[in-house]
Amino acid sequence: MSRQPTRSSLALQMGQETIYLLLAVALFSAILLGGYLVALANRPTPREEPPIIVLPEAGGFSFPAGSAALSPAFEARLARQVVPRLRAIGKAYDASVIEVIGHTDETPRQGGGRLPSNLDRTLVPLYLGQATAEPQASDNAGLGMARAVSVARFLRLAGLADFTIVPLSAGPFLQPDDKTIAGGEARADAGRRRIEVRLRRRRE
Repeated sequence: MSRQPTRSSLALQMGQETIYLLLAVALFSAILLGGYLVALANRPTPREEPPIIVLPEAGGFSFPAGSAALSPAFEARLARQVVPRLRAIGKAYDASVIEVIGHTDETPRQGGGRLPSNLDRTLVPLYLGQATAEPQASDNAGLGMARAVSVARFLRLAGLADFTIVPLSAGPFLQPDDKTIAGGEARADAGRRRIEVRLRRRRE
């Protein structure tokens, strides 16, 4: 004849099962909370700015002298290295505006500013992907703008048209460390000739 479990042993067994259940719920909650905290720690804060992508002439992102034309090697680097990175940064920082900034050194343009400029007629059609004459700049500010437009056009046609892409020129004024020029001798400096690509959130 088997013995029936007593009321006290039943209560003890139920109490243990309740404790195990509570421990399981606590462990599951801790795992969820840990995952949330890790995700929160890796998420950019509202004030955090997206990183700047620098395309230095010395690093292979070079233009022919005085030109805004993109070489096949330049375009290949943009497609392989820059376009995927911009998409990833835009998603991570909820940024939808791409600023493409052309920088030059202080070396005066050949012709001393006497060369005719056709930027007013060529830059907008170039950006929109339409056929146009090659942009001709008479000064460094214009050359920086023409180069920024060439890169912006490529990014737009390479699948980033859902971003607002804004070409800009800083001419020779901003050094790679974000400090303004001190002036002085105008000399060729490949380290200052570059394109910078900056992402930001749309202004509300």
